Order: sequence, then C-alpha cells, then structure tokens
Amino acid sequence: MVVERLSEVCAPVLPFERIKPERDGDGFKTVMESVPTATTDMDKRRAENLPEEIPYSGDKGLKLADVADGKCGMSEFIAQLSDYDLSCIIRGEGMGSPKVTPGTAAAFGGVTDNLAGFGIPAGCCDDGPSGMRLDCGTKAFSLPNGTLLACTFAPELVEELFGIAGLEIAANNVECLLGPGMNIHRHPLNGRNFEYFSEDPYLTGTIAAAELRGLHRTHVTGTIKHFACNNQETGRHSMDSVVSERALREIYLKGFETAVKQGGASTVMTTYGSLNGLWTAGCYDLCTTVLRGEWGFEGFVMTDWWSCMNDRGEAPRENNFAAMARAQNDVYMVCAESSKNLTGDNTLSSLEAGALTRGELQRNAANICRMLTGSRALERLRGTAPEIEIINRPYEDDSYESKDVIFYPTVDGKLVLPLDKVCTDKGSSYVFAFDIDIVGRYNVTISASSELSSTAQIPVTLFTTGFPAGVYTYNGTNGEWSEKSHEVNMYARFVVCRLYFGGSGLKLKELRLDLIREGKI
Repeated sequence: MVVERLSEVCAPVLPFERIKPERDGDGFKTVMESVPTATTDMDKRRAENLPEEIPYSGDKGLKLADVADGKCGMSEFIAQLSDYDLSCIIRGEGMGSPKVTPGTAAAFGGVTDNLAGFGIPAGCCDDGPSGMRLDCGTKAFSLPNGTLLACTFAPELVEELFGIAGLEIAANNVECLLGPGMNIHRHPLNGRNFEYFSEDPYLTGTIAAAELRGLHRTHVTGTIKHFACNNQETGRHSMDSVVSERALREIYLKGFETAVKQGGASTVMTTYGSLNGLWTAGCYDLCTTVLRGEWGFEGFVMTDWWSCMNDRGEAPRENNFAAMARAQNDVYMVCAESSKNLTGDNTLSSLEAGALTRGELQRNAANICRMLTGSRALERLRGTAPEIEIINRPYEDDSYESKDVIFYPTVDGKLVLPLDKVCTDKGSSYVFAFDIDIVGRYNVTISASSELSSTAQIPVTLFTTGFPAGVYTYNGTNGEWSEKSHEVNMYARFVVCRLYFGGSGLKLKELRLDLIREGKI
C-alpha cells in the first residue's frame, strides 16, 4: 500500500557517513554508510512552480473585511496592492512598535498607512513560549516551560492550560504567541532545551498540537518554531545543521508536521541558521515544498528576529528579502519602520531585475492577509471583537502596570527626559519608551540626589526590552545632584524601558541619552 509519495527535499549537498545496523549472527553490529546527497535543483523546482501574477487593478475600494464576508476573493483584494505595498507588507515592524500592544515583539500586516487604508489590521506577535513577555510593565502569567509540560504526557491538561493562557493573550490584543518552541533535544547542552519538549518527535508534536488547540479556543494562535533543526544555541546565527534527509523527515520535521496537521498551526518561524548549506529563512523546499505542498499549511511564515537569508552558494545577509520572498517565508522580522527601506533590502530591485516576480510577492501578501482574515485583529478593526477581562490577576500589586506607554523621540542621538515627577518608593517602577532615530550604543545617564547618609545604598535597575541593562547604585548625597551612567545598546527603533527602584529615599532630576557609537556591533 502506498501511504504517501514524497519528493527529495533539503538533502545534504556534501557527502558524510552515518551509522547503520548490520546483521551479525544472532545480533547486529554497527557499520558506516554514505548518506545520499542532493540530486534535485531547488531553484529549478521553484522556477517550475511560479505563481501567476494577478494584474494590478489599483484601489477598487475593497477591504480585507470584504474577503472575510465573501464579498470578494483574496486575489481580487490583493490585486489592489502596488509593488510598493507588496514590498512593505513583507516587513514586520518592531520591537515595541506602537502600532500594536506596547512592549510586544512585532507588528505585521497593516504596518503602513497604505496597507491600513485597505482595511488590513496590524497583527501583534509576542514572546513566547512560556507565557507572554510584555516589556511595557504589564504583568503576565509565567507558564511551565516546554520540557516540563511534555513530562506530563497529558495533552488534555496542556490544552486546558493554554485555553486559559489564550484568554490573557486575547485580553492584551495579541494575535500570536511566539511559541511553542518544538525542536528536538538532540544534545543536553543546547541552551534552549527548556523551551523545547522532548527528544521524541511524537511527544513533541502531540504536546505542541495540544497547545495550539488550547490557544485557538480564544481565537488566538501560537507560532511553531524554530523551523527546522535549531538544535544548539551556541552559534545559532551561523551554524549549519548537516543532517540526512531520512533523519530530517523521521525526527526533526515530524513534530512540526503533527503541529500543522493536528494542531492547525497558522504561523511558523524559521531559524537563524542554515540546513545543509542553505539558510532556512530562504529555503524553498522547507517553506514551500514540505510545509505547504506536503502538509497543506495555509498560514504565513516569519523569520526569527534579524535573521539572515542566502541563495545557494552565496553568503547570508539580513537584507536579502528576495531570497526570503521566493521561498515563501512571508515576513521579515523585524524592521525599524515598514514604510521605509531602512535595511536596504533588495525586494524592489530584484523585482525590477526579474529575480523576483510580482506573483511571488502577491502570494506572500495573500498568506499574511489570509491569516489576518480570521483573526481578532480584524474583529477589533471592525468593532466586533468580544471584550475579555482578566479578573484574577497573578499579583495584587499592579504598581508598574502601564498599557499607555509614552514614546520619547531622540534627535541626532540625544534626548533629555525629565524625571522629577516620578515616584521612587521602594518596589515601584516607571515605564517609558524611546523612539530611536540613530540605532547604536548609548550612554544612559541618570541625575539623582538623596538626603540619606553616605553609607546608604539605593539601587535603580534599568530594563530595556525586558532585560536588565544596568544598575545605578546611589549613596546619600546631602541633597547634591549626582550623575551615574551606563552604556546601553539601542539597536531597535522602539525601545521600551523600565526603571525599578530597589530602595526609597532617592530624588530624580532627569535621564539623558547620548549616542556613543552608531550601528550594531
């Protein structure tokens, strides 16, 4: 009986050997055999399956809600988008984009005025996977990590847990939790094993599918990641996972397949690294042949944050959006501003040169819009999303909850922020955000004074995007102003910050930002 007929995908491009059992009397012995290497041309496969271009119609007044209501088809809607619109919709915006819930990881979809004008809502992604990470100071439940959940061997329990988690995600206007993480525990030293479930692909897929079913109860979803073979943390931006196609299909892809087929996954995140020589964010066989062609996936695929892409035989780079779009990896995460080509991506230049087709970009846009058509983001835009309120909060102290974060713009890499009205009582926090005009490394200086004695120690911790960036420890100053500085990386346009006061007795004057060095290090 022929159960399934598959094609060769993602096979090794360089030869290596693997172990194999061979009969030895009544038992077996270990022998080595050569791994079959690639015989197909992925570029040729892509060229033979190019989507047809939808003729450009211009603005016909159609909105995405019309697609949801069955008043027009997706192709008719997508026909309205110009080349510029198509180049913008594949740019995710973040982190901390003010177009969605403050302090979250990314916005996607209606990220420009033009796209929003077509009724495309801005969807929201948030880390993930063990509950929400909200850098705006809003508190959220911390969930058991992936390994612990898999140890229950209880998918019904996991589904129930994530049904509850989905309420919180929906209440904070988030569409996608960036999880479950579901790579295989290949090595015990993988620093990200805690996010992943198991060394067993069946258990991995079963628990991931349960998480997704739970989230779907409240009309939100999870993003299965990292697709695929992200099985070590050290060097994950540059590592090449070399694996036979048999091991890939039987072990490393199997859990993802289960999550798609049994969990109804609608969003997928690729990895930082490469698989058999090709970076996954631009791998046509992974994102199209397997995920969509074999498994029937109909959602959209995003990169990991600030990933690289490459064409076979070329060096990877962050701005090779053409390779990403051709592979049907639909969204690059993340850009500082989606309406401007600040990263110098090659989308429009490749379109003009014929290295990328308009039909491929239209396919990317349709994948994104298809997911948003059934989302709470569209319901919110239409005013039909039911209100969800979390009554039993995890903590009674909501002293630093702030959903209305103020963004302060830097000018030529400089900013002075008055802090004289900030409450500095022990245990309190102050949440704010920067709109950075020049990304780079900054001096963050805080002016403060205290009437306490010189032996007093008053710590103030600065958090940026949820992580501690520096501790300013003040002593009593007899009322004199004292300045303390820390060097802090501001590598995104929007940086949500929080000052946490570990002791009382401090009076603040101002916080000052000064650019030290432009660009990422």
